[in-house]
Amino acid sequence: MTISLARVDDRVIHGQTTTRWSKARPVYGILAVGDDIANDALRKKVLKAAAGDIKLGVYTVEQAPEKIKKAVESDKFYFLISNSPQTMARLVEKGVYIGKELNIGPMNTRKGAKVLGRTVAIDEQDYQAFNYLEEHGVQVLFQLLPDDDPKSWKVLKKKFDALK
Repeated sequence: MTISLARVDDRVIHGQTTTRWSKARPVYGILAVGDDIANDALRKKVLKAAAGDIKLGVYTVEQAPEKIKKAVESDKFYFLISNSPQTMARLVEKGVYIGKELNIGPMNTRKGAKVLGRTVAIDEQDYQAFNYLEEHGVQVLFQLLPDDDPKSWKVLKKKFDALK
């Protein structure tokens, strides 16, 4: 049927995904996309355990377009999750429809990233990916939990620019 949630979350799948987001949005399965994720056998096992009863597919960026197309053409709802906004931008570059909205969950502090708020730290590559996504019709919204008020990329972009 559709992608009911497209999300960037540095942990990919965890309790918030399976207990909070799955109650707020319909989900049959999760499509986790990222070359680093798909090529890490241990991480895939951990994600499968975290997904619980929700079906899980883990794919590289190369494999993802075909799998996402099949999911969208099915009669079920899917979450599309990556740990990187660059991955989502690459999917859009490949012509993949990820939805009209990209939810941004935890993106924690890492080298070179500027802290913009609680659990939000982005670097220049993230910044460019968010700009690309917005320019291609995907609204980027920062929202940790379903009942939190979302913040737009426009608001967080101003914070990032002020820190330059």
